[in-house]
Amino acid sequence: MARDLMHHLRIWLACAACSAGAAHAAVDGCKVTTDRTVDSSSLTSIVADVIRLSGAKTNDEKGIALYRYLHQVLFHSAYACEKRPQTVGPLKLINVYGWGLCGGEHTVMKALFETAGWQVRYRGWSDPAHTTVEALYDGRWHYFDVFLKAYFWTKDHRTIAGQDDIKADPLIVLDGLKDGRVPAESFLCCGDDAASIVSGCASSHPEPISRPSDGWASVTGRDEGYSPLLTLISGASLALTWEALPGMMVGDSAKGLHSCPNLKDIRSNPILGPIQEHYGNRSYANGRLRYAPDFTHASDVADIMLTDASCAGGRLVAHGSGSAVFALDLPYAYASATLSAAFAGGDGSTEVSVDHGATWKPASSGDISALVRQHYSLWVKARFTTALTALAVDAVVEHNRAALPFLYPGANQVTVRASTGSLPANAALVVTYAYQEATAPAQRSQFNGSLVEYGEIKRVTTTITSLPWTYTIAVGGTTPPRMIAIEQAVQTR
Repeated sequence: MARDLMHHLRIWLACAACSAGAAHAAVDGCKVTTDRTVDSSSLTSIVADVIRLSGAKTNDEKGIALYRYLHQVLFHSAYACEKRPQTVGPLKLINVYGWGLCGGEHTVMKALFETAGWQVRYRGWSDPAHTTVEALYDGRWHYFDVFLKAYFWTKDHRTIAGQDDIKADPLIVLDGLKDGRVPAESFLCCGDDAASIVSGCASSHPEPISRPSDGWASVTGRDEGYSPLLTLISGASLALTWEALPGMMVGDSAKGLHSCPNLKDIRSNPILGPIQEHYGNRSYANGRLRYAPDFTHASDVADIMLTDASCAGGRLVAHGSGSAVFALDLPYAYASATLSAAFAGGDGSTEVSVDHGATWKPASSGDISALVRQHYSLWVKARFTTALTALAVDAVVEHNRAALPFLYPGANQVTVRASTGSLPANAALVVTYAYQEATAPAQRSQFNGSLVEYGEIKRVTTTITSLPWTYTIAVGGTTPPRMIAIEQAVQTR
């Protein structure tokens, strides 16, 4: 205990000597939202925003709205898996991956339904093999299938049918399209057929009512040790783009592309088509983290953990054997990273930790992708006996572009918040939206980008000095714009 106290005291003394009393400038738990999109930072915020934006009043309407939201943010590819002790829960699947298979997608649906206040049970099929869920509300069970893209109103149009209803009367499904009792914008849009749903329900068996912690396959019922909120230290910037970079998909078992090609799930969908059509087939997306602290800026140095070192003349100078730790934790999975460090006289070494400093591995300057891939914590430790003159990290992350706060034509009210409720006194948060306004014919039967025209790239940059901060971005065009990126950067002020 005494040794730990002395260690932390040395860190504090070194930081204070270097930064002349400057407080840490990291922005903790930051999120950017708009009044027209869903805040994906928690299950509670997702459910609240989905219901608010849809105007849903009845439980059936709320179920449909949550089904449509999941159609927007999830697509078919494979089960998202991570090596222990990391896990994949509903928020990580929504914010990082955006893709899954039936049991994983329905585990996310289960979490949202439970958050809405409903009991949920899994229901497995044997013919064909499939994993579904049902929600209990208004005294009966209801079946929504976000993987096959289907739900069915009962024949009297009073409520959404359950699988036992379908077992008892297959015409609920077989006549559903003809009778207008299915989601016309998405019904079986990836090529499945109604007869398979009838046989699936006939072969199904319900599991007991689920606990919130219950998951399926690689997807846990709730997130374990994960938050979608972003923390950025001074001198760092993160730009999340709508682009997928070749080879920057972190999962080993999937290509990160929608397994139903040619925009099958959105090309005839007037709700999702105009939002998704700009980017080609559904896929993962990437972003770029850049971090190069300026050792002449007290705020940048204050976010560095120093031991037996202080700053002088724009360098980190050792007092004997010194070290500096740079913590770059993100809510998005690292896909690649390069590291560069410069030492006075070449006297120094670097190490990398992906478990918040619990263990370390040697890492020379250059490509460190093999060490950090599919991790969320990247800590760099520089050891030196003379001085560290510069350090930089340039990394690519994977994220789900469909969960980002995109823009719509017209006025978009953007709000920036942080979990701490305020910004550090010596820091500013700079948020940049980049997009292209788009125009399209008023009447279209296909949403595949072929009739859309784009303007030049526009960038709206806002420097934020207090939180919460709200401002408006006015977007022209007749259809949702093509989004390019959202960038956040912490700067000294």
